[in-house]
Amino acid sequence: MIELRLRMMQPRPRRLLSLVSATLLASCGDGPAGSGETPPPTANVNVANILFQSARNGSTDPAIDTVATGGTVTWTWTEAGTHTVRFDDAGFPESPAFSDDGSVFSTSFPDAGSYTYDCGVHGLGMTGTIVVK
Repeated sequence: MIELRLRMMQPRPRRLLSLVSATLLASCGDGPAGSGETPPPTANVNVANILFQSARNGSTDPAIDTVATGGTVTWTWTEAGTHTVRFDDAGFPESPAFSDDGSVFSTSFPDAGSYTYDCGVHGLGMTGTIVVK
């Protein structure tokens, strides 16, 4: 019983990797050569065949994007295939299970922080992090 509790308390490796990656990218800023410019108000993520990909920087699984506090991120299905956007933070809604190329899901981030997500269909096979500053 104690062993089971200890295993349950350990962080999921993907969350740790996403958090470390997001921290490293966030410290570099979004401008050229890590200039630390103000983050943009919006970001776009492509949803394709078992991957999330940042439209801004090309990062995939985890797709990592930075937006300003209050910013909006839009996920666009660029290939047919059933996927959802599911946040680790229960305060954010999961997207509907879209299958069609061109489907879109958007959500805003009112508070600064790091928000990890995955696909409700493929789990750890599709991951991403939104850094809000």
